[in-house]
Amino acid sequence: MKFIQMMDQPVAPGGLVEWSPSTVGGFAHWENDSRSTSHNHEVHLRAALEHRWKTGREGGRESWLGLAIEFDEPMSVPAIRTALTRWIDRHEVLRSHVVVKHAGLQRLTTPPGSVRLKMGRVGWYAEAGPLLDQLAGSFDRATAPLQWPAYLFATVARERTFTLLFAGDHSLLDGYSLILAQHELTELYHAARERREPQLTPVGSYVDFSAQERRSADLVDADHPAVRAWADYLDANDHHMPRFDLADPVESESTVSAVDSGPPQSSVTVELLDDDAANRFTAVCRAAGGSLFAGIVAALAVAYRERGGGDVFRCITPRHTRTEGPWLGALGWFVSVTPVAVDSSGTGSFTAIVERATRALRTTRVAADVPLLRVTELLGYGGAPSFVVSFIDTRHAPDAGAADAGGARVLRSHNYSSDEVYIWVNRTPSGVRISARFPATGPMHAEVSAFLVRFSEIVRAVGDRSTFAPTT
Repeated sequence: MKFIQMMDQPVAPGGLVEWSPSTVGGFAHWENDSRSTSHNHEVHLRAALEHRWKTGREGGRESWLGLAIEFDEPMSVPAIRTALTRWIDRHEVLRSHVVVKHAGLQRLTTPPGSVRLKMGRVGWYAEAGPLLDQLAGSFDRATAPLQWPAYLFATVARERTFTLLFAGDHSLLDGYSLILAQHELTELYHAARERREPQLTPVGSYVDFSAQERRSADLVDADHPAVRAWADYLDANDHHMPRFDLADPVESESTVSAVDSGPPQSSVTVELLDDDAANRFTAVCRAAGGSLFAGIVAALAVAYRERGGGDVFRCITPRHTRTEGPWLGALGWFVSVTPVAVDSSGTGSFTAIVERATRALRTTRVAADVPLLRVTELLGYGGAPSFVVSFIDTRHAPDAGAADAGGARVLRSHNYSSDEVYIWVNRTPSGVRISARFPATGPMHAEVSAFLVRFSEIVRAVGDRSTFAPTT
């Protein structure tokens, strides 16, 4: 499945309808909910509030994730309405909202069956460009994290096919949520169309998870292994988060004005390896005692060194927190982060660097056990990540093959940061895809572009030289 910036792939023209959630009487009938907010959610809301204070704008356009699903059949309006309503009822996070108050955070929740969908006919589009502009603009406005709903559905219907689209603020979901949502929404639609019960397993509530995670994290002190792992890592980097350091740091410093006035970040999405080449590359990594992800990190470290970044490659990598059964299929932001540092000095052997990357990933895995906000509270330093490398294997997700063949794609919004570099690596049924966003102007733009090209060359060369036969 592609993970792609919204504007990088057109939607086929057709009749656009937006489906907006609402409840009768607004928040008047919602219930005060004592369950705590996750650290991820809190830091996200406070950043959005600060953005509003400084700019007068909501700041929703930079933080949403979405999904586009292609249906090779005519659209049934009643079936779509039923499917979307059932999905909202299935995932409590879509019926819950957190308000930032002077005294703290207050959660409000509404029960299943209380959310309605308003069908707004936008119009017929004969060209893909204006349609994409309309969709992106609507999603930007609808996903501001300080409002409810911070999500929106849309459909684009044609005579024999239609596209279902969804966008939601990051506080409500993560990338894996959307990989699972493709199967859920497809099954809910077909069940409604065929007038049968959907064949979906029950899932837990991210609201419950948030409260559980918060209680555990608030009991942690500075002696916790996760906190110590972060302290050791940050101390070795002058108490700072890692950044992409090939460009002049003066030129790439981020400020509010730069974020708001600059152009959207550059975005690339590339199929790096086909399935056979991915298997050959993975076999090399496994022979060195590592995983595909360890090999990817090793290749990044080599490219970083060759491009002048130094012997030690540092980045932040997300780790999922779906460690218990109820959370495996739930919609929510089940992500923690860990630091990674790989020293590639003293060797030209890719195998040796894979071994080092494997040790680095294992050593800091414990850092994911405590949310980053809690860690920085305890340490008094750290900051927000600006150089992130993410890896996910989607091959075992429901309907992964159909999605990867073009049946669905995960979407992401623009970002306007002048210093962030994010790289996503996805192992799919068809191979390995990479997606990245990075500054559109300045020295960092050219440096990241060249770095990604060299990284890709290294990965392909390792796979091409592999003596391991493709697996079947």
